[in-house]
Amino acid sequence: MKRLNMFLVLGFLLLIGCIDLIPENTVDFVPAPDLSKYHMKIVPETPTSQDNVLLIISDECQYNLLNGVTQNGNVIDIEKHFNSMMMLPCMLKTDTIQIGKLTPGSYTVNYKLVDFSTIAKNPVPLAITFKLTLNK
Repeated sequence: MKRLNMFLVLGFLLLIGCIDLIPENTVDFVPAPDLSKYHMKIVPETPTSQDNVLLIISDECQYNLLNGVTQNGNVIDIEKHFNSMMMLPCMLKTDTIQIGKLTPGSYTVNYKLVDFSTIAKNPVPLAITFKLTLNK
């Protein structure tokens, strides 16, 4: 029994140590209010169908360019591109992305930052999915 307990404890410690080994390009699912971790926020904070919904990204690299915002039903895809081969210094800015006016309901927003460099080892360094709910 003592060996079993020691095995379980060592397994748990090993699992905790391996958490950092998860690849960076995994998709994070976050509730909209927790977007601050990514220097993002939805404006207005509690949007309605009368509002023009915006995604504000602070501390954004000026070379990250919006490729497009597409909506397919209740799924909204936002994609930005950059080229790491340029090796330019990151000049920080605040970016505003217009999601637009939406009908009441729940939406899944997928944000993806894509490195289109031909030598990129990790072409999607950041992918976030969050829920956006609009009231009437």
